[in-house]
Amino acid sequence: MLSKLKIKYLAIIIILIGFSVGFFNISRPSFKLTNHEVTYIQDKLKNGELSPNMVIIPPGTGTIGGENFRSFQDEAPIFEATVKDSYALSETEITFAQYDQFCKTGIRSCPSDEGWGRGKQPVINISWFDAVAYTKWLSKETGYTYRLPSEVEWEYAARAGTSSKFWWGNEYKQGIDHCDRDLGGCPKGSDLGHPWQVGILKPNPFGLYDVTSNVYEWVEDCYVDNHNNVTGTTAANKTGDCNDRTVKGASWTMPQPHVHHSLRMGFTINARADSIGFRVLREINKDELKD
Repeated sequence: MLSKLKIKYLAIIIILIGFSVGFFNISRPSFKLTNHEVTYIQDKLKNGELSPNMVIIPPGTGTIGGENFRSFQDEAPIFEATVKDSYALSETEITFAQYDQFCKTGIRSCPSDEGWGRGKQPVINISWFDAVAYTKWLSKETGYTYRLPSEVEWEYAARAGTSSKFWWGNEYKQGIDHCDRDLGGCPKGSDLGHPWQVGILKPNPFGLYDVTSNVYEWVEDCYVDNHNNVTGTTAANKTGDCNDRTVKGASWTMPQPHVHHSLRMGFTINARADSIGFRVLREINKDELKD
């Protein structure tokens, strides 16, 4: 009789734990991230100056996309994608200081900062072609392959392997990775009527800043208005109208409830705006991870 009671109570406890996990939207990948150690790579340019600081993104399986809760959304269907190999993403969005190293060579014209300052401000008024040109220059300067991330590579890294709406959970929290000025209570420096300096809010568990804020970020993919024909890999989408490319993340212009990791939009490859920037991906050779 005692053993039957123990089994009965154990079953009840297991059910309650399962209910709690579902109720609080705790996803299994979140537990795995608690022991993740952020690792950095930073290359040198030919003149000895440093290239952007990069964080290594580990392989795994991640949730991509979201539910369409408004008629004009393009984030469904949700799917899982497998990241087989590590890669590195710039810790922050590319700054004016970093982009100015490139544009002062005369390869591309230097963009306007709208009077908001350069330095650690995220570079803005950047077309998709401008961003790609910067990655090609970085590749030549460092001897490593830099490029724009695919949408899957970007969103997997932004979510830090979780399946929740944000890397911290399913509920928006002011000031963690975004500032909605209408709500008030923004951390100092992020309560401006324009982009703020990179890296002043909290990083996600992979070490990335501003993945749902500051500026939209160009990715490699041609834009389509759904995820119907995804491959479940990290490959960029090359179908659809490739005169339009995809941007990911939210920007300083966007209020709640529009901010989340699955947000995506399409812009023409020549489009420039004070809310569009980018971050870069660096491919990693397996030999680099042996040490």
